[in-house]
Amino acid sequence: MSTIEKALEKQRQLEREKSLQQDQQTAPLIGEEKVDLDGPVAEAPLKPKLKTHRSGPPPLQPMTAPEVPADLLSNNGSQEEQPNRQDAMEAPASRPDQLVEIDIERLESLGMVTPNETFTHIKEEYRYIKRPLLNNAFGAGSTTLTRPNLVLVTSSFSGEGKTYTTVNLAISMALEEDRKVLLVDADVIKPHICERLGIPDGQLGLMDYLTGNAEVEDIMFNTNIPNLKLITAGRRHHHSNEFIASEKMKRFMDELSDRYPDRIVIFDTSPLLGASETNVLAQMTGQAVVVVEEERTTHAQLQQALSLLDPNMAIGLVLNKSKSRRREYYGYYYASSS
Repeated sequence: MSTIEKALEKQRQLEREKSLQQDQQTAPLIGEEKVDLDGPVAEAPLKPKLKTHRSGPPPLQPMTAPEVPADLLSNNGSQEEQPNRQDAMEAPASRPDQLVEIDIERLESLGMVTPNETFTHIKEEYRYIKRPLLNNAFGAGSTTLTRPNLVLVTSSFSGEGKTYTTVNLAISMALEEDRKVLLVDADVIKPHICERLGIPDGQLGLMDYLTGNAEVEDIMFNTNIPNLKLITAGRRHHHSNEFIASEKMKRFMDELSDRYPDRIVIFDTSPLLGASETNVLAQMTGQAVVVVEEERTTHAQLQQALSLLDPNMAIGLVLNKSKSRRREYYGYYYASSS
């Protein structure tokens, strides 16, 4: 049984268990965490589980990843819609004076990864998450992939935790001594990166470059986190989808991968189901991380979302907002797609 099939089987098992529990009207399991969505910010536990499919080197041994907090939600359980800015161009080189300040205290208060030296469980958890991705980008796995240093983070639907995962991954990777990271908010319809980082909206970004209203040096920002640069979504445009799927975007992606092979670029994108531009963007990246919300995304929906991705890319699954305490199936698993 392939790793994706195991993931789908896991979803089916969870659905059967949930249905049985509802029929029997049993009490919640001891230790099961509740998610309070009544406050201004709701957090739920996230347990990462990643399965990746690629041909080439032998599969890595599975690593069990500890619990990770879930994505932040608005009061109604969905991500808040906020405009944002982003990046794109052929020679990504930001001006030295172009700096945005990431609100580190805000990140800490939200239980996210920060550059502070203090030990936190979230830092340790994302160390597990990033290692296979870095190995695919710069290690043995890189020889079997096209544009392996370009990583797309998405989900089947909105509100599953993709932006939370994207930001934590980017900061965690930027803490590596020898790696530079570019974080790109490519969810130009509903951008959330600025809100997560505590950065005011309004700067030039990806859409400004794609529409010809800015150069790459105008939209690429240094940050107060060493080795981390940022491109925001930019000003909204009624043809955003078409610009993301444009030839100019493809040339920009080629430039990022070929001219800067030592830099890992992480894209926060729109959900796969209902946003055709994400499917096109996935054809330009070498790796994809798909965030899956437990007990919400069905195995059929997940299978449909995965079918939209290139089977030759490295595809990973992160199980999010899990209420189960069982960990034997959580973590990162890599296997050949053949």
